[in-house]
Amino acid sequence: MYGHWGRLLRIDLTNSEVHTEGIDENIIASYMGAKGIGAYYFCKESKQGADPLSPENILILSTGPFQGTDIPSTGRFAAMTKSPLSGIFLDSYCGGQFAHAFKRCGYDLVIIEGKAEKPSYVSIKDDDVHIMDASDLWGKTTNEAEDMLREREGPKVRVVSAGPAGENLVKIACLISDYRRSAGRGGAGAVFGSKNLKAVCAEGSKKVPIADQTSLKDVIARFAENVRKDRDGWDFYDYGTAGILETASEKDRLPTRNYQQAEFEGAKDIGAEAIHDKYDVNMVPCCVCMIKCQGNLADGREKPEYETLAMLGSNCGIRDLEHIIEGNILCNQLGLDTISTGGVIGFATECSQKGLIDEKLEFGNGEQLLGLIRKIAQREGIGDVLAEGTRGAAERIGKGSEKLAVHVKGLEIPAWDPRGKLGHGLAYMTADIGGSHLREMYGSKKIPNTSALEIVDDLAASQDMNVMRDNLIVCTFALGTFDEDLRRQAYKAVTGRQFTALMETEIGNRVWTLTRLYNLREGISREDDRPSYRHRFDPLPSGVAEGCTSFESEEDMEASLDAYYRFRGWDMEGVPTRETVTGLGLSWFQDAKVD
Repeated sequence: MYGHWGRLLRIDLTNSEVHTEGIDENIIASYMGAKGIGAYYFCKESKQGADPLSPENILILSTGPFQGTDIPSTGRFAAMTKSPLSGIFLDSYCGGQFAHAFKRCGYDLVIIEGKAEKPSYVSIKDDDVHIMDASDLWGKTTNEAEDMLREREGPKVRVVSAGPAGENLVKIACLISDYRRSAGRGGAGAVFGSKNLKAVCAEGSKKVPIADQTSLKDVIARFAENVRKDRDGWDFYDYGTAGILETASEKDRLPTRNYQQAEFEGAKDIGAEAIHDKYDVNMVPCCVCMIKCQGNLADGREKPEYETLAMLGSNCGIRDLEHIIEGNILCNQLGLDTISTGGVIGFATECSQKGLIDEKLEFGNGEQLLGLIRKIAQREGIGDVLAEGTRGAAERIGKGSEKLAVHVKGLEIPAWDPRGKLGHGLAYMTADIGGSHLREMYGSKKIPNTSALEIVDDLAASQDMNVMRDNLIVCTFALGTFDEDLRRQAYKAVTGRQFTALMETEIGNRVWTLTRLYNLREGISREDDRPSYRHRFDPLPSGVAEGCTSFESEEDMEASLDAYYRFRGWDMEGVPTRETVTGLGLSWFQDAKVD
């Protein structure tokens, strides 16, 4: 089975058992790769109503057909589980070297279930798989744990681990690999912690079977040439994602002081040019990749990416780079999602200023930021409240604080204010995991002062295409040079299978509809497909999108959601019709709500 092993690994932590299972070729043909095949097994095996932090929840680490090959910019894996933050489907993606190492062990994915009796880690070296004692790793930071595991298991082993935040069941805890790469969103780190699982490490020596090695070499050469041509004149290659921060502020997209504004007076102080002027920065890849968008400072510290600069910076009113850099390092070492962490700290600060909590917090205080990060990870004081995430914290605080809580379905939205782009509110509303910006890639650049109906078809189609990106898994930042045609050629070279655009759309829609069915089964409804109160009712006070909310009107929001449901073949409550479910081959999902 070219590009796939047709084999999964199952880890039963409760009974300390390990075994392998075959993956039917029809499943691979129908779901294609990391997101699709992972979602199939997750939805098929997840118990309805399972507590995300109970042994009944399962967690899947999944790869696609490109992992373990020589294709650049594909060193990514999916972490898939029921989110303790949102209570719905979660898939979060992590770069680095772990995906290649795991795939070369001879598996496409690993299903982790149950709960270990004591702190444990999983060691995977080809067919040699063991559940090991991790008592001495418990309480260690992610970098300490990774160092200890490489010393114990060998220098070539690749590690994905939870930090102290995950051990303490912090609902915004993430997984960390290669010291700084994160499966950041939704609380997968807390799921590790709930299972007494500190880490999974892998080292593989097997060669992934390739259908046409000659054609694959040609594809890689063309990809490399595209990158060389694209490098001239685009500062992304010089600055990485940090280069977009000042532009985001100019376009009313930059979250500022808990999204009270979307432009930040200190944008120049924390943008890419300021970083590169103040520090000696070396741009490096996270895996085999010619783009090299990851930055390391000369003193060995990590250069923060855009989302972190915005959420720990402008969203907390902080314009001092040192505090943002240290906050980023702290989050990585403690195992915290910087997006959600910056979101919940911004929320708490505004609550404080409005007298809704006793703690005295202020925007722009860098030492306060670092202290709150530590308190969240350890669940100390106010940190215990904020460890529940923004929605959970608002539920505990009450007093109308829910109007200040920026999230969709419990997931804090990222560093892109939807009041600055037409239809982005709808993108957050309909994303399968809640408030994520990486589920679509539609083309509009307008502000939301006209109807969002014009972007609905483009939005839904781009969601399907992003399913295919996450099936393969190709880094988002490589999509411009590794275009759809080249990716199809690479897929054929690796697997021997030919996929047309129509087939890709069908698979994308199948996977998207499957995760919707799962979320409906777990209790969401049309009423959950809503932007946050702030982005729905509070217009921007200034800037190019002054006066805008996420939609031009409430009527337009409802009409756009109706149009989106129709495009998907769902009824007006957002439930896939029986015809849609049958046509996509999803009738096997027996517990799902259909008409």
